[in-house]
Amino acid sequence: MARRGRPAEQPQTRLQRLVLTTVEGITESLTLAGTLGVDPRLVIEVIDDSGLNSPYVQSKGPKMIDDDLDTPSFPLEAAAKDASLITDTARAAGLHLGIAEVVRERLRLAADDGLGRADVAATYRMSRQATS
Repeated sequence: MARRGRPAEQPQTRLQRLVLTTVEGITESLTLAGTLGVDPRLVIEVIDDSGLNSPYVQSKGPKMIDDDLDTPSFPLEAAAKDASLITDTARAAGLHLGIAEVVRERLRLAADDGLGRADVAATYRMSRQATS
């Protein structure tokens, strides 16, 4: 539903925004755990026992940890385009979506680094590289 003259966000755009935000949350959580010397698999276990759990977390988290991201279910380059669409739409409506802007930039950097054909969760590779 559009409010105050703003365009309505399409359900698909909402889902894309949720997926991209979830991937970024998993990426940051796994990176922090690894940097602190905590087994990243424990992060997935903790999420599994919480209200934040989802099939998406349980499928992507282990693939990120195992670096099994070269056969994409959602290519990073497509996610980067979606992130741009989401943030451009928000900007046109006079909104600044801080998390979406960060995700857009991280996806752009990953695509520029040659990860465009990998899975969207390959942003985790960039985070791991930054901490090594």
